[in-house]
Amino acid sequence: MDRDLFERRLTVVLVVVGALLLALAVRLWQIQILQGEYFLRLAEENRIRITSIVAPRGLIKDRHGRPLILNRAAFTVYLLPTELRDSAQVIPEVARKLGMTPAEVNDKLAVAAQERPFDPVLLRRDIPKEAIAALEENRMDLPGVLVQVEPVRDYLHGALAAHLLGYLGEVDDRALATLRGQGYEAGELIGKDGVERIYDRYLKGRNGQIQAEVDAQGRPLRQLAKIPPSPGNTVTLGIDLDVQQAAEDALGSRVGAVVAMDPNDGTIVALVSHPAFNPNLFATGITVPAWTKLLRDPLQPLLDRATQGGYPMGSVFKIVTATAALELGVVQPGTRFFCPGFYTLGNRVFHDHEAHGSLNFLEGIAQSCNVVFWTLARPVGPDALARYAKMYGLGQTTGIDLVQESAGIVPDPDWKLRVWKEAWYPGDTLNSAVGQGFMLATPIQVARLVAAVANGGRLVTPHIVTEITSPDGQALLRVAPPPARTIHVYPQTLAILQAGLVAVVTHGTAASIQMPGLAVAGKTGTAENPHGRPHAWFAGYAPVKDPQLVVVALVENVGYGAEFAAPIVQRVLQVAFGLPTPGAGRPLPAPPAPLPSAVPGEAHP
Repeated sequence: MDRDLFERRLTVVLVVVGALLLALAVRLWQIQILQGEYFLRLAEENRIRITSIVAPRGLIKDRHGRPLILNRAAFTVYLLPTELRDSAQVIPEVARKLGMTPAEVNDKLAVAAQERPFDPVLLRRDIPKEAIAALEENRMDLPGVLVQVEPVRDYLHGALAAHLLGYLGEVDDRALATLRGQGYEAGELIGKDGVERIYDRYLKGRNGQIQAEVDAQGRPLRQLAKIPPSPGNTVTLGIDLDVQQAAEDALGSRVGAVVAMDPNDGTIVALVSHPAFNPNLFATGITVPAWTKLLRDPLQPLLDRATQGGYPMGSVFKIVTATAALELGVVQPGTRFFCPGFYTLGNRVFHDHEAHGSLNFLEGIAQSCNVVFWTLARPVGPDALARYAKMYGLGQTTGIDLVQESAGIVPDPDWKLRVWKEAWYPGDTLNSAVGQGFMLATPIQVARLVAAVANGGRLVTPHIVTEITSPDGQALLRVAPPPARTIHVYPQTLAILQAGLVAVVTHGTAASIQMPGLAVAGKTGTAENPHGRPHAWFAGYAPVKDPQLVVVALVENVGYGAEFAAPIVQRVLQVAFGLPTPGAGRPLPAPPAPLPSAVPGEAHP
């Protein structure tokens, strides 16, 4: 009996021991086979640390080699999850010294743990020296904290050319899934807008690595290997810093845009949009409050008004109407008109800005007489107006090397029926002929249109970048101007248009901007705005006999183009051609008090 009891007990013990041995074997198999790589890497990282050396992004320079964007050295703080011994103590202390909350640090660790459990977790960039000193003083009590010196983008002129240059943002996990094979790493800053985005693959450098032996507290003992980083390439723009600064200063605090472009090949010499933003806000990762403020600003500082803002063109569109009328044989330079200051269409009266009396077609362009163009609108017709507008590139993107360009709107009867479910009325034709109604264009489109008149009928493609060179100065890519498209008009049509635009400045609506030593041609425009004061336009080029620069200025909600936009173009041309700028120290005219809403059918030069 005792023997049977002993054998049963022995059997139970053997079964339990066997089960324990089996469980231990399964666990060892799990550790060695299933999780062997994990624990091997964990053990190696307790002894060897591999960290990235962030490569500097490439420089961006103006056409004369003057830097617009450089890099500066700054401190960046990371947490190493595999070396974080006492998170309950370390995280609150690190958060306090970095001006963060423990919750923010834990959120970053949690996100990284899902996708990148072994990678350093970036906490903050561009840390002040005082905070770094406090971390270093307590290094023994803060295992897992890594301080690196890394390059940070430095936009030397603040908000100058912000929309053109663009800004950086941290690569998200979705983008990283496709970009990791191209050398991008978690937490890395990439171009999000402007030149920084379009040419990111050239500007991005190749990160290096350091392999170091560390002690139990994570302190480096010796360097085992190092792969140096390779800086990004230098991108040279067609921008002239002096002209850009002149355009920025001339526009001042007004809301609007300025574009300066070479009419012969489309190279952008200046591009301004106000209000703007400071790209340095994004250089180290923009804070949520700062980003929210930009998004909620009613003046939309992130909007590039030069390429994305759609505006009625006002009288600048008369260049298109004049082209259509000349090409169709509706008018000749000497054709005479009588302007009583209004035009009657049925029981509706369209008011001009003044009674011009008797004048010919060229005088009508010079004085921006609406009655002349309302008279031409009816025989020309809405379809021809739309056709010639599209010939000049309106209603379509220009192809400039920036993101999210607006195409604008070129209306015709089919468009109105499709979009508004309404018929086209004769009054719509009159409005279109003077750049009112449904017509919308961007300043860059207007610059392209005027360039086509100035250069003899070639529709150029605006472009910003001219050359890309390696860090040691070797040319990698010379960006050839995109081929121009020829517009099909008679040479005499262009000659008449050019004469009309010259007359605008010699004795027309823009006579006040004449400059000794520089012959200028152009067109004023005052686009009625149902939400307030009119938008002011001036689009011009110089010199008249050998056009080298087209300049377009748009100012929102101020009044007449001759008063508010033309002086901006004048100052830009003065700087571009090295002329005296006697009025540079004086502010341009301030907008007058608000006016009542625009009167339907009323337009100005």
